[in-house]
Amino acid sequence: MQPTLVSGDYVLATSIVNNFLKKNSLVVFFDNTHSYIIKRIKEINKENLFLKSDNLATDSAFCQVPITRNKPIFLVLFIFKKK
Repeated sequence: MQPTLVSGDYVLATSIVNNFLKKNSLVVFFDNTHSYIIKRIKEINKENLFLKSDNLATDSAFCQVPITRNKPIFLVLFIFKKK
């Protein structure tokens, strides 16, 4: 998620406000293979999220497939930048 996030940054995220998910929100979800993933919402509908990365120089496998909304999804509320 560079340049938005860099190694060492922390995020505060919650699953309580999933009704407030919207286009361009940062979200966190768990993937069994890759652990926790942070991406930006590109598109949203009733069943799925479609994601994008902030780093235009790289391509992510998570940006090419829909992420089901019944999976636990956490909305990023705040970013604590590494000093």
